[in-house]
Amino acid sequence: MTAGGSGATASAATIPEPAKVDFPPAQAARLSGCTVAQLRHWARSGLVTPGAADSAYSFRDLVALRIVRSMLDTGLPSARVRVALGAVRDAGHDLSSLRLITDGRHVWACHDDGEILDALRAGQLALFVAVDQVAADVDADVRVFRRERAAFVDQLTAQG
Repeated sequence: MTAGGSGATASAATIPEPAKVDFPPAQAARLSGCTVAQLRHWARSGLVTPGAADSAYSFRDLVALRIVRSMLDTGLPSARVRVALGAVRDAGHDLSSLRLITDGRHVWACHDDGEILDALRAGQLALFVAVDQVAADVDADVRVFRRERAAFVDQLTAQG
C-alpha cells in the first residue's frame, strides 16, 4: 500500500492469511496506524467492523483498516470513503481482492481481470483497457503482416 501526493493505491490482492491470530483493538490500532477511538467509531458506523470474536480484528481487518487510513490520508473525506467501501461491498467484492485507487476525489476498485468499479458512482462498472497489451497485440499483427507482405513480394519478383 502506498500513499503519494497525487493519489493512493491500496492493494490486498495477494494478502497471505497467516496462522489464525486475532488482534485486540489496542494492537489493531497500533498495527493499522489508527487510534482506538477511530476503530471504535468505524466499528459503530459499520465502516470496518471487527471480524473476529470478542471485538478482535483479523489480519484482513487490519488490511481494511490500513486501506481506510490510506484513503483518508490522501484527503478523501470519510463520507466518501464510507460510500466507496459500501459500493464495493454491495457489489459483492471482498476488499482484500481488489486494488483501490484514489485521486482524493474519486475511488476506483480494480480487479486483476481488468474490470474497474467506480465506487463513488453507484457502483458503475467501467471497461479497463490495458494499453500495453493492446500495443503488444498490434505489434505482433504488424510483424506477421510484414512477413506475409515480404513473402508475397518475393514470390512476385521470382515469377517475374
